[in-house]
Amino acid sequence: MTNKIIGIGNAIVDFLAKAEDNFLEKLNFEKGSMYLVSENFLKDLNNLSIEKFSSGGSVGNTIATLAQLGNEVDFIGVVGDDDTGKKFIDDIKKTGAIFNGKILPNQKTASSFILVTPDAQRTMLTHLGCASNFKKSHFDENSFKNAKILYIEGYLWDASQTILALKKSIDLAKKNNIQIAFSLSDSFCVERNHQDFLKLLNNIDILFANEDEILQLLDLKDFNQDKIHQFFTKTNPNIIVAITRSEKGCVLMNKDKIFVIPTTKVEKIVDTTGAGDSFASGFLYYFVRNFDLEKCGEYGNFLAGKIIQKFGARFDSSEIKILK
Repeated sequence: MTNKIIGIGNAIVDFLAKAEDNFLEKLNFEKGSMYLVSENFLKDLNNLSIEKFSSGGSVGNTIATLAQLGNEVDFIGVVGDDDTGKKFIDDIKKTGAIFNGKILPNQKTASSFILVTPDAQRTMLTHLGCASNFKKSHFDENSFKNAKILYIEGYLWDASQTILALKKSIDLAKKNNIQIAFSLSDSFCVERNHQDFLKLLNNIDILFANEDEILQLLDLKDFNQDKIHQFFTKTNPNIIVAITRSEKGCVLMNKDKIFVIPTTKVEKIVDTTGAGDSFASGFLYYFVRNFDLEKCGEYGNFLAGKIIQKFGARFDSSEIKILK
């Protein structure tokens, strides 16, 4: 079997721009979160100075970094037949990833304005376009053969049609003995889909979350790793849980043990966009190569620490050579 990883996520083109705190306050947006907005709303942001654009989306970022590291990957997503969709496909292919998604005629590709404030926090204003228009027919069972991991983002869990398609992908993964990794994506995403995510835990082998997301999922006010561990050992004793805690590093859990893995201090944080996505890249890269959980967490921390020292959620091809 290969180390192939399949990622299913929103195919989004990211436009990164710098913004002041008062700009977000006027819009009544909470820093560090993701908001779904209309296409007309995004047009009102065209006066912002765009610093960078790239193919994005949470799973898309993780898959791109894995491809750059040399891992075999497929990305499954939906784009429109517009210039933005072409940019997405061309950009992700440059990383070495295979685009195994769908191009829908007469549809708009998703786009996201990522506003980075002076404290390096990122706030995402996303118009989903056709990104969530998944159908059961979009999945080819042949692409699931000889894969080790299926990685899905929680952001997709907002449309009934997409949920049915994702459930089919989970069934295909189980049929082909593929482990399923799932990202909670965002605390508001967890709030919107709370009961569905709790039910989903029995079908997941690896759960990625940050501290806010795990507190939202378990209705906790404070981070208590023992309580969290007890919950998961009762709910699904076979699950591996990876919780990122910013400068505190990460906490990993399996049925037997809790691993607290510190991270190296970063002197200057430029942009937190993609920190969790890069963590997942590092974790999964080592996981499919059968490293122990501590090593997986250490490499996840390492890549997350590197990405927040630059602008944007993607590494350049020249940078990746020194990160392996």
